[in-house]
Order: sequence, then structure tokens, then C-alpha cells
Amino acid sequence: MDANGQRQDDLFSQVIDATKEALDGAGDAYRDTYREFQEKLPTFDDVLAQAIRLPGTGVSRAGYLAEVIGRKHSRLVQAAIDTTPARAGLSPREIEKIAKRSLGKDGRRTTALSFAAGIPGGVAGAVSIPADLVQFYGYLIRATQKLTYLYGWRDLVHVDASQTDVATASALVIMLGVMVGVPRADDTLARLARLRASGADDSRLRTALAARSMQTEVNQISEELTRRMARRLTGQVAGKAIPVVGGIVSGVITGSGFDEMTKRLLGQLKRHGA
Repeated sequence: MDANGQRQDDLFSQVIDATKEALDGAGDAYRDTYREFQEKLPTFDDVLAQAIRLPGTGVSRAGYLAEVIGRKHSRLVQAAIDTTPARAGLSPREIEKIAKRSLGKDGRRTTALSFAAGIPGGVAGAVSIPADLVQFYGYLIRATQKLTYLYGWRDLVHVDASQTDVATASALVIMLGVMVGVPRADDTLARLARLRASGADDSRLRTALAARSMQTEVNQISEELTRRMARRLTGQVAGKAIPVVGGIVSGVITGSGFDEMTKRLLGQLKRHGA
């Protein structure tokens, strides 16, 4: 675990400890409701399935590359679509600049999502998946597509709101795991990168993602994402229902936001070449 991840875990531990301490002074009914909330926490797969279905989550590869590359390199657009931006002649530095500029807009939009405000109705209203959480992951899925397109992973992630295949779901779990800082996700992405470097196209990569051996890794990443998400939601409710820890929750959410997560994935994709 990196230093940022450790700090986030420490903060989450403070949130949970503070929540337990506050609940010790609460009534039995409140504690029972809180336990009910914890039992009904969604899995990461539940949130992912809803986020994929959000309107506008899917990003057209050809349309996106034409838009972001055409602004300054119109003569390279068709080659970038037919091959990859790097093979079309864009330098690693220029690809990174395009990526950061493109993701900045989505990052600004996520600041409107009120994680720190908690869930309306406190604990009693928190047994379903918060809409802002689904929307946040929708933005992360959009960012994943943009980054993979820019860094040469042509159609590895094909988001279709009407139907999600196993390979796409697996790829998203891995990429989002990298964003959150799950070490196993980094290792799995490196494994895919080695396969790609050996000459595998996206069709072979998608076949590998759907294989039983890869599914074991994907499931483990998903379970870790569920644990981390559960801690986030627990902290979110604590911040709403127990004001004394609201400042801690706000710091956790702010410190693990969209920009930091997308930079982590960008860094890993750069490492494995465009």
C-alpha cells in the first residue's frame, strides 16, 4: 500500500472509531438501524452495474480521439483512430497533456457531487446505493475509456448501457482497482500489458479477461473494492448522522477524489507504454 492509501485507511479507521464511540451513547433503536444499514451495504459490482447504465457513460473511441487530437493535430486524427495515438506520431508528452486536459473537465464536474454532505435521512435512508456514488463511478468509467483510448488499448473497454460483457466488466474492475490503489489490480494490469507487448490484440486480451484464471483475480479485486467502498459509505453516514466526525469524513472524501484516482491510472498506463 502506498503512503496515500495508508493515510486514507488511517482516516477511515478514525471515522469508524469515532462512529462506534458516538453510537455507544445512542439509543438501542439507532444502533439497530445502523446495523441494518451495514448489512444492506451494496457490493462494488452492484454500484458498477448501475454506473454503467447511466446515460453518457459510454465514450465513442473514434469520436473522442477525433475531438481531443483534432484540436491541434488534425492531420493525425485518422491514423490515431486506425492504429493508436502513439503510432500516429503523437509523443508521450503530448498524449499526457491531452489526457490531463481532457480529464480536467470531468474532474471539475465531480466537485458538485456532495459526498461529504452524507445521505439524506441519515442512517435510516442509507440502505440503498447513493446516487452521487453511482454518478462518481460513472465519471471514473468515462475517464477509464478516455485513458485507455489515448494509451493504445483500443477497444478493451466497450461500455454499452444495454449489455455489459464479462471482458468489459473485468477490465473496468481492474482499471478502477488501479485508480483506488489496490496492489493486486496493478499486478493484473501489468500482466495484461505483458500479454499485449507479446503481440496480443484487444480480441485476445478480451478473451484472457473472460478466462476462469483471470476471473479469480478480478473477483479478488472486486472484493477489495467492496471493502473500501463499504468503509467510505460508513464514513459518509457517520458524517451526516454524527456531526462531530463530519470534518474527518470531508477530509477523507476530498483526499481521495477524482483527480488523484485518474492520475494513478494514467501513471500505470504510461508505465506500460502507449
